[in-house]
Amino acid sequence: MEFEAEGAHHKFIFVDEAGFSLCKVRRRGRNIIGQRATVTVPGQRGANITMCAAISNDGVLCHIPTIGPYNTECLITFLDALKEILIPPEERGLLRPGMTLYVIIWDNVAFHHSRLVNEWFAAQPRIMMQFLPAYSPFLNPIEEFFSAWRWKVYDHRPYEQMPLLEAMNAGCLAIGAEDCQGWIRHARRYFPRCIARENIKCDVDENLWHNRQERMD
Repeated sequence: MEFEAEGAHHKFIFVDEAGFSLCKVRRRGRNIIGQRATVTVPGQRGANITMCAAISNDGVLCHIPTIGPYNTECLITFLDALKEILIPPEERGLLRPGMTLYVIIWDNVAFHHSRLVNEWFAAQPRIMMQFLPAYSPFLNPIEEFFSAWRWKVYDHRPYEQMPLLEAMNAGCLAIGAEDCQGWIRHARRYFPRCIARENIKCDVDENLWHNRQERMD
């Protein structure tokens, strides 16, 4: 909100990492009445793939996968790719009045604070980062993006019809700028409540059953 009050135009980029696995399937399904809904699953677990992605009001900006968990080196590679998308070659390294400034918003995971990451941002005059408060995933709209993306991926049944990476790309293409804008608007609704230090209940059971005894039953 302070950035938006400044004279310079800021564009907010929401970044996070999420894992994908061939073993994940839907827990519910539909079938003829009286018959059990079944689904084919792979016999071997296989390696997990971690995807780092960035979204804004313009939609999905960048997504890069890696085998296993993300680390500092993978993150630097992702940030370099994101910079090439955001800033034209002739504007890189420059900071002039009227140029758009980019604010990367992400959580407080340890490698987001690493020395190499801080050095990368120090060398980018038009890109800065802001950390979310602890335990506040509802303030990052990319969490809803990943939730929607995962199920679009598994709807392609990658263990039967296509490789997991292809299914991940196909699922991402099914998400448009309008979806991202809706998730960003939803996250911003929490800003006034957070500033007022309200007790925000994000647990589904608490929202459905306000009475603690009913939740336990």
